[in-house]
Amino acid sequence: MFTNLTENPRGFRFLDHMTDAEIEAYGLDIDEAFENAAKAVEDLMVDLSSIRPIETKELKIEAHDLGALLYDWIEALIALQDNEGLLFSRFECRIDKINAEKYILIAKLFGEKFDPSRHEQKTAVKSPTFHDMIFTEKDSLVTMRFLVDL
Repeated sequence: MFTNLTENPRGFRFLDHMTDAEIEAYGLDIDEAFENAAKAVEDLMVDLSSIRPIETKELKIEAHDLGALLYDWIEALIALQDNEGLLFSRFECRIDKINAEKYILIAKLFGEKFDPSRHEQKTAVKSPTFHDMIFTEKDSLVTMRFLVDL
């Protein structure tokens, strides 16, 4: 595991897994870790650097814990790509704990519509999973590990 963002400034990495994609995303806080998790999922689908941040979309997601919030966040990104053809390269996330049983994510996404002449499709991502989902915080670094079905 990385101990700081200078070791891998992208904020995420892909881990070896037999059948699915295992992602480790991290940040200086939970907001940045969620932003980097989104970048990783988008980078699985197309080259992240090919996505221009010319359109914006706002999302609000509520869940009972951070695991469910991450799951719903990744699921929303996949749905936007599948249903609206939207890809994103930049994210601004704010996560708040409303009470003991509720978290809320308010996000602004920056990207564009899929263009086959500019965006080479890499991998089709089916859905997130709860399997082996882990959140840790150590030395001012929040790390999330999760799987997505391919």
